[in-house]
Amino acid sequence: MDPAVLLNMMVELAGLEEELSAARAVLAHHGKRDRHLRELTREYAADAVAAETAGHDAAVSLRLTEGRIRDVEAALAHKRDQIIGVSDRRQYKAMQTEIRALEAELEKLETAGLEILESSDLNEETVSEARVDLERQAARGAEEIARMEAETVKARAAEEEITEEIERLIAIMPQAEARHVARLREQYDQAVVRVEGGACGGCFGQLPVQVGIDAAQGSILVRCASCARYVVRKSYK
Repeated sequence: MDPAVLLNMMVELAGLEEELSAARAVLAHHGKRDRHLRELTREYAADAVAAETAGHDAAVSLRLTEGRIRDVEAALAHKRDQIIGVSDRRQYKAMQTEIRALEAELEKLETAGLEILESSDLNEETVSEARVDLERQAARGAEEIARMEAETVKARAAEEEITEEIERLIAIMPQAEARHVARLREQYDQAVVRVEGGACGGCFGQLPVQVGIDAAQGSILVRCASCARYVVRKSYK
């Protein structure tokens, strides 16, 4: 096989593996988030039933926490909308980090809200508010779960389609490279990674200077001496 053709196949494979990794990350996150939301709604229901009286400070603290939850949810929704149009890989990773931080903060705030409810003896008015909170949480959770279910269907379809395309691509590679890619995929999420600042994008080991240049320019097919992954140029897309 022409080396240039093989190199282009490896670049394509790197892109497919990145897409597959992203699809699987969506599936993993949605599974965890779905369980959290359903459990959260059950706990809100239990707290609403058990609540009897609450002190002023606890009620104020709860309202502030719920206000912060709404703020974080709005920020999270904005970031999720923004990331759709991001094509730069580093910017995409940075926004993923911001989204994960917001998701973690949201979970902490929701847990804190539950703890406030559990530790307070709610008065009649606050009990009514707690039930309203439950309805809001249930509606919010149901809406997010419905959205995630739709995204999960797409992610699963993408996972299947990308996996089939990866298998097709490996099948037409020369046997030596195909076997090596298969071995790497048993060990890593990605057998082919991008060169990043003269380093392997998989293990981040620094490549010899000329090798890093060759990988970045796409002049030869490079293998990392540390992790054995193929290291290729970034896509021109």
